[in-house]
Amino acid sequence: MKLAPLAYLLTALLIGAVSLSTFALTDPEIDSMIAEMTIEEKIGQLIMVGFEGTQANEAIENHIRERHVGGVVLFSRNIQSPQQTAELTNQLQRLARTTAHQIPLFIGIDQEGGWVIRLKEGATVLPGNMALGATDSTELAARAGEITAAELAAVGVNLNFAPVVDVNNNPQNPVIGRRSFGESPELVSRLGVAYIRGLQRHGVLATAKHFPGHGDTTIDSHFDLPTVSHDLEHIHALELHPFRAAIEADVAAIMTAHIIYPALDADRPATLSPTILTDLLRKELGFDGLLITDDMEMKAIDDRYRSGEAAVMAIEAGADIVMVLWSPTKQLEALDALLTAVKSGRISQARLNQSVERILKSKEGAFNRWLVDPDAVGGTVGTEAHQQLAQTIASQAITLVGNRDNLLPLKLEPETAVLILSASSTLFENFKAHHPNTTEAKIPQKPEAENALPQLIPRAGEADVVIAGIMNDEQAALVQQVSMGTTTPVIVIALGSPYTLQHCPAVSASLAAYDIHNASVSAAVEVILGAQEAQGKLPIQLSIED
Repeated sequence: MKLAPLAYLLTALLIGAVSLSTFALTDPEIDSMIAEMTIEEKIGQLIMVGFEGTQANEAIENHIRERHVGGVVLFSRNIQSPQQTAELTNQLQRLARTTAHQIPLFIGIDQEGGWVIRLKEGATVLPGNMALGATDSTELAARAGEITAAELAAVGVNLNFAPVVDVNNNPQNPVIGRRSFGESPELVSRLGVAYIRGLQRHGVLATAKHFPGHGDTTIDSHFDLPTVSHDLEHIHALELHPFRAAIEADVAAIMTAHIIYPALDADRPATLSPTILTDLLRKELGFDGLLITDDMEMKAIDDRYRSGEAAVMAIEAGADIVMVLWSPTKQLEALDALLTAVKSGRISQARLNQSVERILKSKEGAFNRWLVDPDAVGGTVGTEAHQQLAQTIASQAITLVGNRDNLLPLKLEPETAVLILSASSTLFENFKAHHPNTTEAKIPQKPEAENALPQLIPRAGEADVVIAGIMNDEQAALVQQVSMGTTTPVIVIALGSPYTLQHCPAVSASLAAYDIHNASVSAAVEVILGAQEAQGKLPIQLSIED
């Protein structure tokens, strides 16, 4: 039995309709399919690419039809609305239907919630992982996964590069921070597993990232190559703890990190290390799911290796899928290098088939749901029930960090003059809706105190209370200067990383909201005004000294 039964089942799936069948490739059918595939077809399955535009362009059409590329990653550059996204994913899957073996695409996305989201307008924007960490609720984490999966599946996305299960135990981390659930490996494991189960229960594959851990770095691997210099005991107890839990929860995929771990491999970043990917992850931890690289065009890899050689090294190390997301030239270089490596015997046929088999098994859900109905998207994406969950998470996450002289909740009279300091108008608009005697002064994204203070301190002195929304350390330092330059009480809300609160210890009160989106801002305002209590608990430790 070769392709006839498979082809029969595939043609039974109606184009333009969502299939509700429970079609699954059997092992003999997968073996038969692999035996029929050319080397070029197999290699195409090992690559995921990105492309420009909100419709399929010539480059992505050629990748899918001519080079058999098996996966596409969507970014904000590809997305205008949920309905348009559904139309785009249908267009891409129809291209895959024109290929010899009609293998559906992985369509992947980074929909973490909070800071990292791609599907925004018209969709539900959930607070991120650290907000969930502040709630310490596995129920809310699971519901976040379920709702994310429902909305992604409705627009044709079948693979989410989430959750981040890095343990963020370094306050100076420039890339993980509030993308992590927190600094406790137990907390990260519990909430990560709940999110994974919620996501996969509703038909979207989860990806635990970034193996073996990106939490304790001071360098962003998008720009340079970080090193984590802990010993083996520490690595196993902390960094690897959530990945073990994710594997036990049957996470579909794990994403590699472009990081050097000298205790594991002193020479190669994890993405290119057989010691880390095969010996540790596959053999010792027992993971047999999809192993996907982070984008190979990140500077940690791209500055040190040619795209083709890096792709070959990643597959040799144990990866199944190599992501090359930006440059068409580098995408072609990776495909050509993998073809040469297989034909020369550097990558064996057995090794190639091993990854193709994992990929085909993981695409079971994609075989069941080739296309989606763009006109039905509104019944699932951005619904009132989903928005309510976002508000519930945001409300339960708000954390009261400091409250000198019990300033909060504020007791306002109609004549009380409130000044809002923020780079965004969201905080001002929310507060003014409750208290009309409110004005605002915009602060720059990266303010220089000597330029801003001459205007801000007099404005603060004229107000009865100042409320500042901050997103970064520079804004925190500016608010610190304002609070030291006036007798007016200053309340600060961390609308991003709560670590920023360490840079403004002189303020009268401080809260962590973890997110700048409206649900979190409005929840913080309600806590300040006493309409609700702060329920969140810091999932990290802060060092705040006067």
